[in-house]
Amino acid sequence: MTHNSSIKERWGNMFFGWKTVIAGAIIACWGYGSWYYGMGALLLPLTSEFGWTRTQLSIAFSMRSVQGGLEGPFGGMAIDKYGERKITIISTIIACCGLIAVLFVKTLWQFIIVWGFVVSLGFNLGLYDTVNSAVAKWFHRDRSRAIGIVTIGGGLGAPVIVPIMTWIIENYSWRTALIFIVISTALIALPLAYFWMKDNPPEYYGMLPDGDKPTNGDEGDEDSVVTLDYGYDFTPKEAMKTRSFWMVLIAFMLNGGTLAMVTMHQMAYHQSLGIDALAAAGILGMMATISLGGRFLTATFGSKFTERQYIMFGYLLRTLGLVVFIYARSIPMIMVFALLFGVGYGITIPAQTSLRANYFGRKAYATITGYITFFIAITNVAYPTFAAWIYDTTGSYIQAFWIVAALQGLAIVFMYFGRKPDPPISAIETPQVI
Repeated sequence: MTHNSSIKERWGNMFFGWKTVIAGAIIACWGYGSWYYGMGALLLPLTSEFGWTRTQLSIAFSMRSVQGGLEGPFGGMAIDKYGERKITIISTIIACCGLIAVLFVKTLWQFIIVWGFVVSLGFNLGLYDTVNSAVAKWFHRDRSRAIGIVTIGGGLGAPVIVPIMTWIIENYSWRTALIFIVISTALIALPLAYFWMKDNPPEYYGMLPDGDKPTNGDEGDEDSVVTLDYGYDFTPKEAMKTRSFWMVLIAFMLNGGTLAMVTMHQMAYHQSLGIDALAAAGILGMMATISLGGRFLTATFGSKFTERQYIMFGYLLRTLGLVVFIYARSIPMIMVFALLFGVGYGITIPAQTSLRANYFGRKAYATITGYITFFIAITNVAYPTFAAWIYDTTGSYIQAFWIVAALQGLAIVFMYFGRKPDPPISAIETPQVI
């Protein structure tokens, strides 16, 4: 009884931002596991039933990135204007309605519209953008750690959700798997967003980022105050005038599509090597599970290293992982690939999210992220589609994998030059006074 009371008391006294982190981690787990990683489990069942080629289905799946790119700037502005809680609830409903509509598609163009634009609108906006935006606005000093925890939740999506989806598909059908996703997403995401997400930053509710407490500078001196500087908040226009914005954007672009390519084609590629479907799903799950180690490193070490350092190291590991991926023909080599690529992308996901807030501030975080998302959509579509086209043309993925590995390595160079920008000379920075 005392133990239960202690847990309840600690939860009640916890800084609300950490409650948002926990809720966001669970939402990210379901969102990434079903919609992002789950595409690999759906690829072969859909091609088998409808007779679509892998190139056609890759284009259809890649429409999520086109939608995300087109929606990004407008969705970001909507989040900054109306708040993360409202947008998450609305978007979750849109995602669930879209998944129900997928059950009734008959043609490729119907699947492209429903999955690529309706379902993706819900998941892109409500189960990804809003969660990261909420966490970024509620933390400053502990932002890297907080976002790292959220991405740990996202990484659990592959080992938790994909095997469940694969089992349901193998024993029932892909439609039954989608019905499971609809019900579970609604029951999990809606209450978590309603109770443990807010529409405004902590200052609106009389709190401070990281759970800091307002204090006077000298005890007993009511006129003495402490100034807390949370950095300069760039407007979207100011951010795009900096060299850093474009160096970071190009690095993110070159890197972004590699994960989309691997998650979309890894199961089919390994099945072509003679590995059965459940084992291939296990490899994807293992890679995502290993990525938790990278996310854990970011969450543990936090501000001991800069986001830029985390990202460059993560990009290096991802590049090496892709090279091993190309040569891997045995389980031990495949495990080396999973280790290198998994840890690499585990490090970069929270670091990239935190870097945007650290470089450009909290006020227009979602809007600036939306502009970056618009450009990242290019490689998120190009890489997996290019890999599918190469396979359909040559019967092998290898040429595409080599080209993408080279582009991933080039991302390190651009990230090296993507240093934190200084506020514009004309800006008058006024620290927050508490």
